Amino acid sequence: MEKVSTSRLMSLKKGGNPIAIKEPSYQFRTDAGLLINSGTSRSIVLHGNIHDLFFIEEDNVEDYIPLVPFLTRSWDIPGFILIVYELNGPLRFLHEKDRDKLKDAFNVWRGNTESSEKKISSLYALPKDMERKTRKAAKSLDISDGLFEQYLNDAIGSPTLALELLRQFCLISRSTNIQGKKFLKEKLVILIEATDMLLPEGEIRSLNLADRHRISIVQDWISDSDFMKATDTVVFIAESKSLINSRIIRLPQVVDVEVQSPLVDTRRHFISWFNRTQKPKGKELNLWGSQSQLAVLTAGLSIQALRQLLVSACYSGEKLQPEDVIEKVSEFIQAQLGEDVVEFKKPAHSLNDIVGNTKLVEYLRTQIIPRITSTGKDSLSGLSVCGPIGSGKTFIFEGLAGELDIPVLILKNIRSMWFGQTDVIFERLRRLLMALVNVLIFVDEADTQFGAVGRDAHATERRLTGKIQAMMSDPQLRGKITWLLMTARIYNLSPDLRREGRVGDIVIPVLDPTGDDRETFLRWTLSNVYKGKIPEEEFKLILSQTEGYSAASFASLRADLEAVKSREGELSINEIVDVISDRILPNIGPIRQYQTLQAFLNCTRKSLLPGDYSPEIRESWRQQIAQLEAMGVSG
Repeated sequence: MEKVSTSRLMSLKKGGNPIAIKEPSYQFRTDAGLLINSGTSRSIVLHGNIHDLFFIEEDNVEDYIPLVPFLTRSWDIPGFILIVYELNGPLRFLHEKDRDKLKDAFNVWRGNTESSEKKISSLYALPKDMERKTRKAAKSLDISDGLFEQYLNDAIGSPTLALELLRQFCLISRSTNIQGKKFLKEKLVILIEATDMLLPEGEIRSLNLADRHRISIVQDWISDSDFMKATDTVVFIAESKSLINSRIIRLPQVVDVEVQSPLVDTRRHFISWFNRTQKPKGKELNLWGSQSQLAVLTAGLSIQALRQLLVSACYSGEKLQPEDVIEKVSEFIQAQLGEDVVEFKKPAHSLNDIVGNTKLVEYLRTQIIPRITSTGKDSLSGLSVCGPIGSGKTFIFEGLAGELDIPVLILKNIRSMWFGQTDVIFERLRRLLMALVNVLIFVDEADTQFGAVGRDAHATERRLTGKIQAMMSDPQLRGKITWLLMTARIYNLSPDLRREGRVGDIVIPVLDPTGDDRETFLRWTLSNVYKGKIPEEEFKLILSQTEGYSAASFASLRADLEAVKSREGELSINEIVDVISDRILPNIGPIRQYQTLQAFLNCTRKSLLPGDYSPEIRESWRQQIAQLEAMGVSG
């Protein structure tokens, strides 16, 4: 059920070579059309990126338009009557002739049925504040010579009446007279906007009477076996299916179809179309690079947001820079998911800025980067990063993202305090991830971000964790998204998350510097406060005084030395020694030791462990962990 038009190819110059740009194709339109044509479902929920713009071409005129006009114009084909209902608005027909056809059928149907069958008034039982309007509407529906327009007018501002009237339209459409002739030859396609406001999610006893009544009407409507076997279809439109009452959305006959966020080809088409047809007169779209580069960098943006970016760039006349695009993407993502849920950033440092950690950096360059950049079967779905607190996990792996020159999406808190919002956030997150290309997802303190999956866990937590786990192993995201779960408490991470195929393929420990790495850290710490080469004896003394220092400890010492230098100028060796001697490390040594042993135990690569590896050494780690736990140390 879709208008078929000849696909036109446009040319986009990139380095002097033309690139063919095909018109966007929308899978949701195809899927919904197949459901309607095949009769697989007569109750469809269209959810997702419903507030965006969609491309359509009619009579050689190209345009990007909102979803409902896009659907009505796409499905404007013979044999169908399209009706659109928007909250507090009228029932709109695509064509006046369709309105007349339904009006004639309605009048004939009323004249051929018993009064008990044609009365709608008995179905209403609304709150007192709606009683007067309901009485008037019921009266107009009862009188035999009532006007069709009056019924439509009564439905304006009364969603309960509107839904009941739409249900009656479907009843008329499948009814026949005594000769067996249908009152209406055409099939109805009913589009209902803002379904989440009409049929809100929540315990039925907590909803007001009007909400309950609408849910009851729709449940009876789409559960009617005659309706399911007939040819009419109702399409419910909502941003999230989780916001529609579960009594409706969980019915087996209800099928949901997702409107996905625009992919790179769609964004590329829009940029080219905008540049050809929409830029203001006398203004130019001034880019730092090609339109294809802009299309890639705007991954995650809706067409609406992309349009705002391009209009702003044309108005200012200044060259649109990558950092401007990243800022816009970040703002959009945070607006969609919430600033407390996600942070979007592009690290400014790379692996060249990592101090020490020689073995780990080399491993990242030779083993991890090729697999992150791969889109084949060797690509990584994710990895875990563990190690004691203060070892520099986040900084190192942000450097990895900087080395790859790809953005980082940091998940901070995907649990919502509001009932139902967690599922909504997840739907938005998944839709966003499907549109992104080559992105690292950081989940810091991962052991606290995800809920449990056991019987004692809350149902929402179990559902959320299960969905995240499924998304990590989703083949559609493999090669596009790499998950990095970072935690000092790897042992608290769910085994379901740590299994191979998710983030258990590679578990990387980030450990305190030792040997040459510790000397490198110390030289970096002193580099800004002492010029020249430090004598060997003094260096060994300072090295001994920094025994047990983590990466965070060295960074803290560097800041202390910088503070003294700002007051007193260049420091001497004795002054440096005095600063170090005055410092006492926090009393978290046993906890860090416990976390280090757990990192050893959970590491999945022998080459990343210090020294030699053997089953006996592994068993000694277990024994040391048991001893610390017996002392009350649990990390």
